[in-house]
Amino acid sequence: MAVQKKKAPAKKAKAKPAKAKTVAKKAAPKKAAPKKAVAKRVAPKKVVAKKTAAKKTVAKKAPARAAAKGRKAVAKKAAPKRLTARKAAPKRAAAAKPARQAKHEGTTTHRVALASRLLVRSLSARLNPKGIGYGQFPVLQHLWEEDGLTQKELSNRVRIEAPTMVRTLDRMEREDLVTRIRSETDRRQIHIRLTTKGKGLKSGLASMSGKVDTLALKGISVKDRAQLDLLMGRVIKNLEADTS
Repeated sequence: MAVQKKKAPAKKAKAKPAKAKTVAKKAAPKKAAPKKAVAKRVAPKKVVAKKTAAKKTVAKKAPARAAAKGRKAVAKKAAPKRLTARKAAPKRAAAAKPARQAKHEGTTTHRVALASRLLVRSLSARLNPKGIGYGQFPVLQHLWEEDGLTQKELSNRVRIEAPTMVRTLDRMEREDLVTRIRSETDRRQIHIRLTTKGKGLKSGLASMSGKVDTLALKGISVKDRAQLDLLMGRVIKNLEADTS
């Protein structure tokens, strides 16, 4: 009986380590569990990282959008300046025109031609209400001085070509200002004579020509007028000698 009692404690001593193993096994999962929980807690950091990345992209886009808006605003503000420049352009062109015109008018040819056109305009404005064209007036002037001139003589004195003189006389004949009379000595020549209506226009139309001369020579002295007549006579002579 004494031997059996000594052996019993030995069995109990062996069983103790087994319990320690089971406790170790159970304790092991407990240590691993916090790792998973930590992993789960770490996972939101990725989400936070994504959010921060999104914020960075938004932050990158925000300055670009702001810059684009700023450019549009600047463009809108600058647009009126362009319109102002366009509006100012006609003013510059208008200011430049007189300078170009003055430079072009500096030539003698242009000045004489311009003076001639302006004289024609002033005289025509006075003749048209009377039913007389500007081309008819010099014919009437020469016939008032010497009635019965031939067509060729009129062409030479008025200094226009024969076909043009024929058309002018045709119109004057229709308007009962002149008549054509064939020469008795030379059937090839036709004399032009004034009608009663044509002779009656002399007093009224001659004064109109004098008014235009007075207007054109306003502010020019008598001495300068004589010099002008002399110079214009030379110009006419030089141009008549031109055969080119």
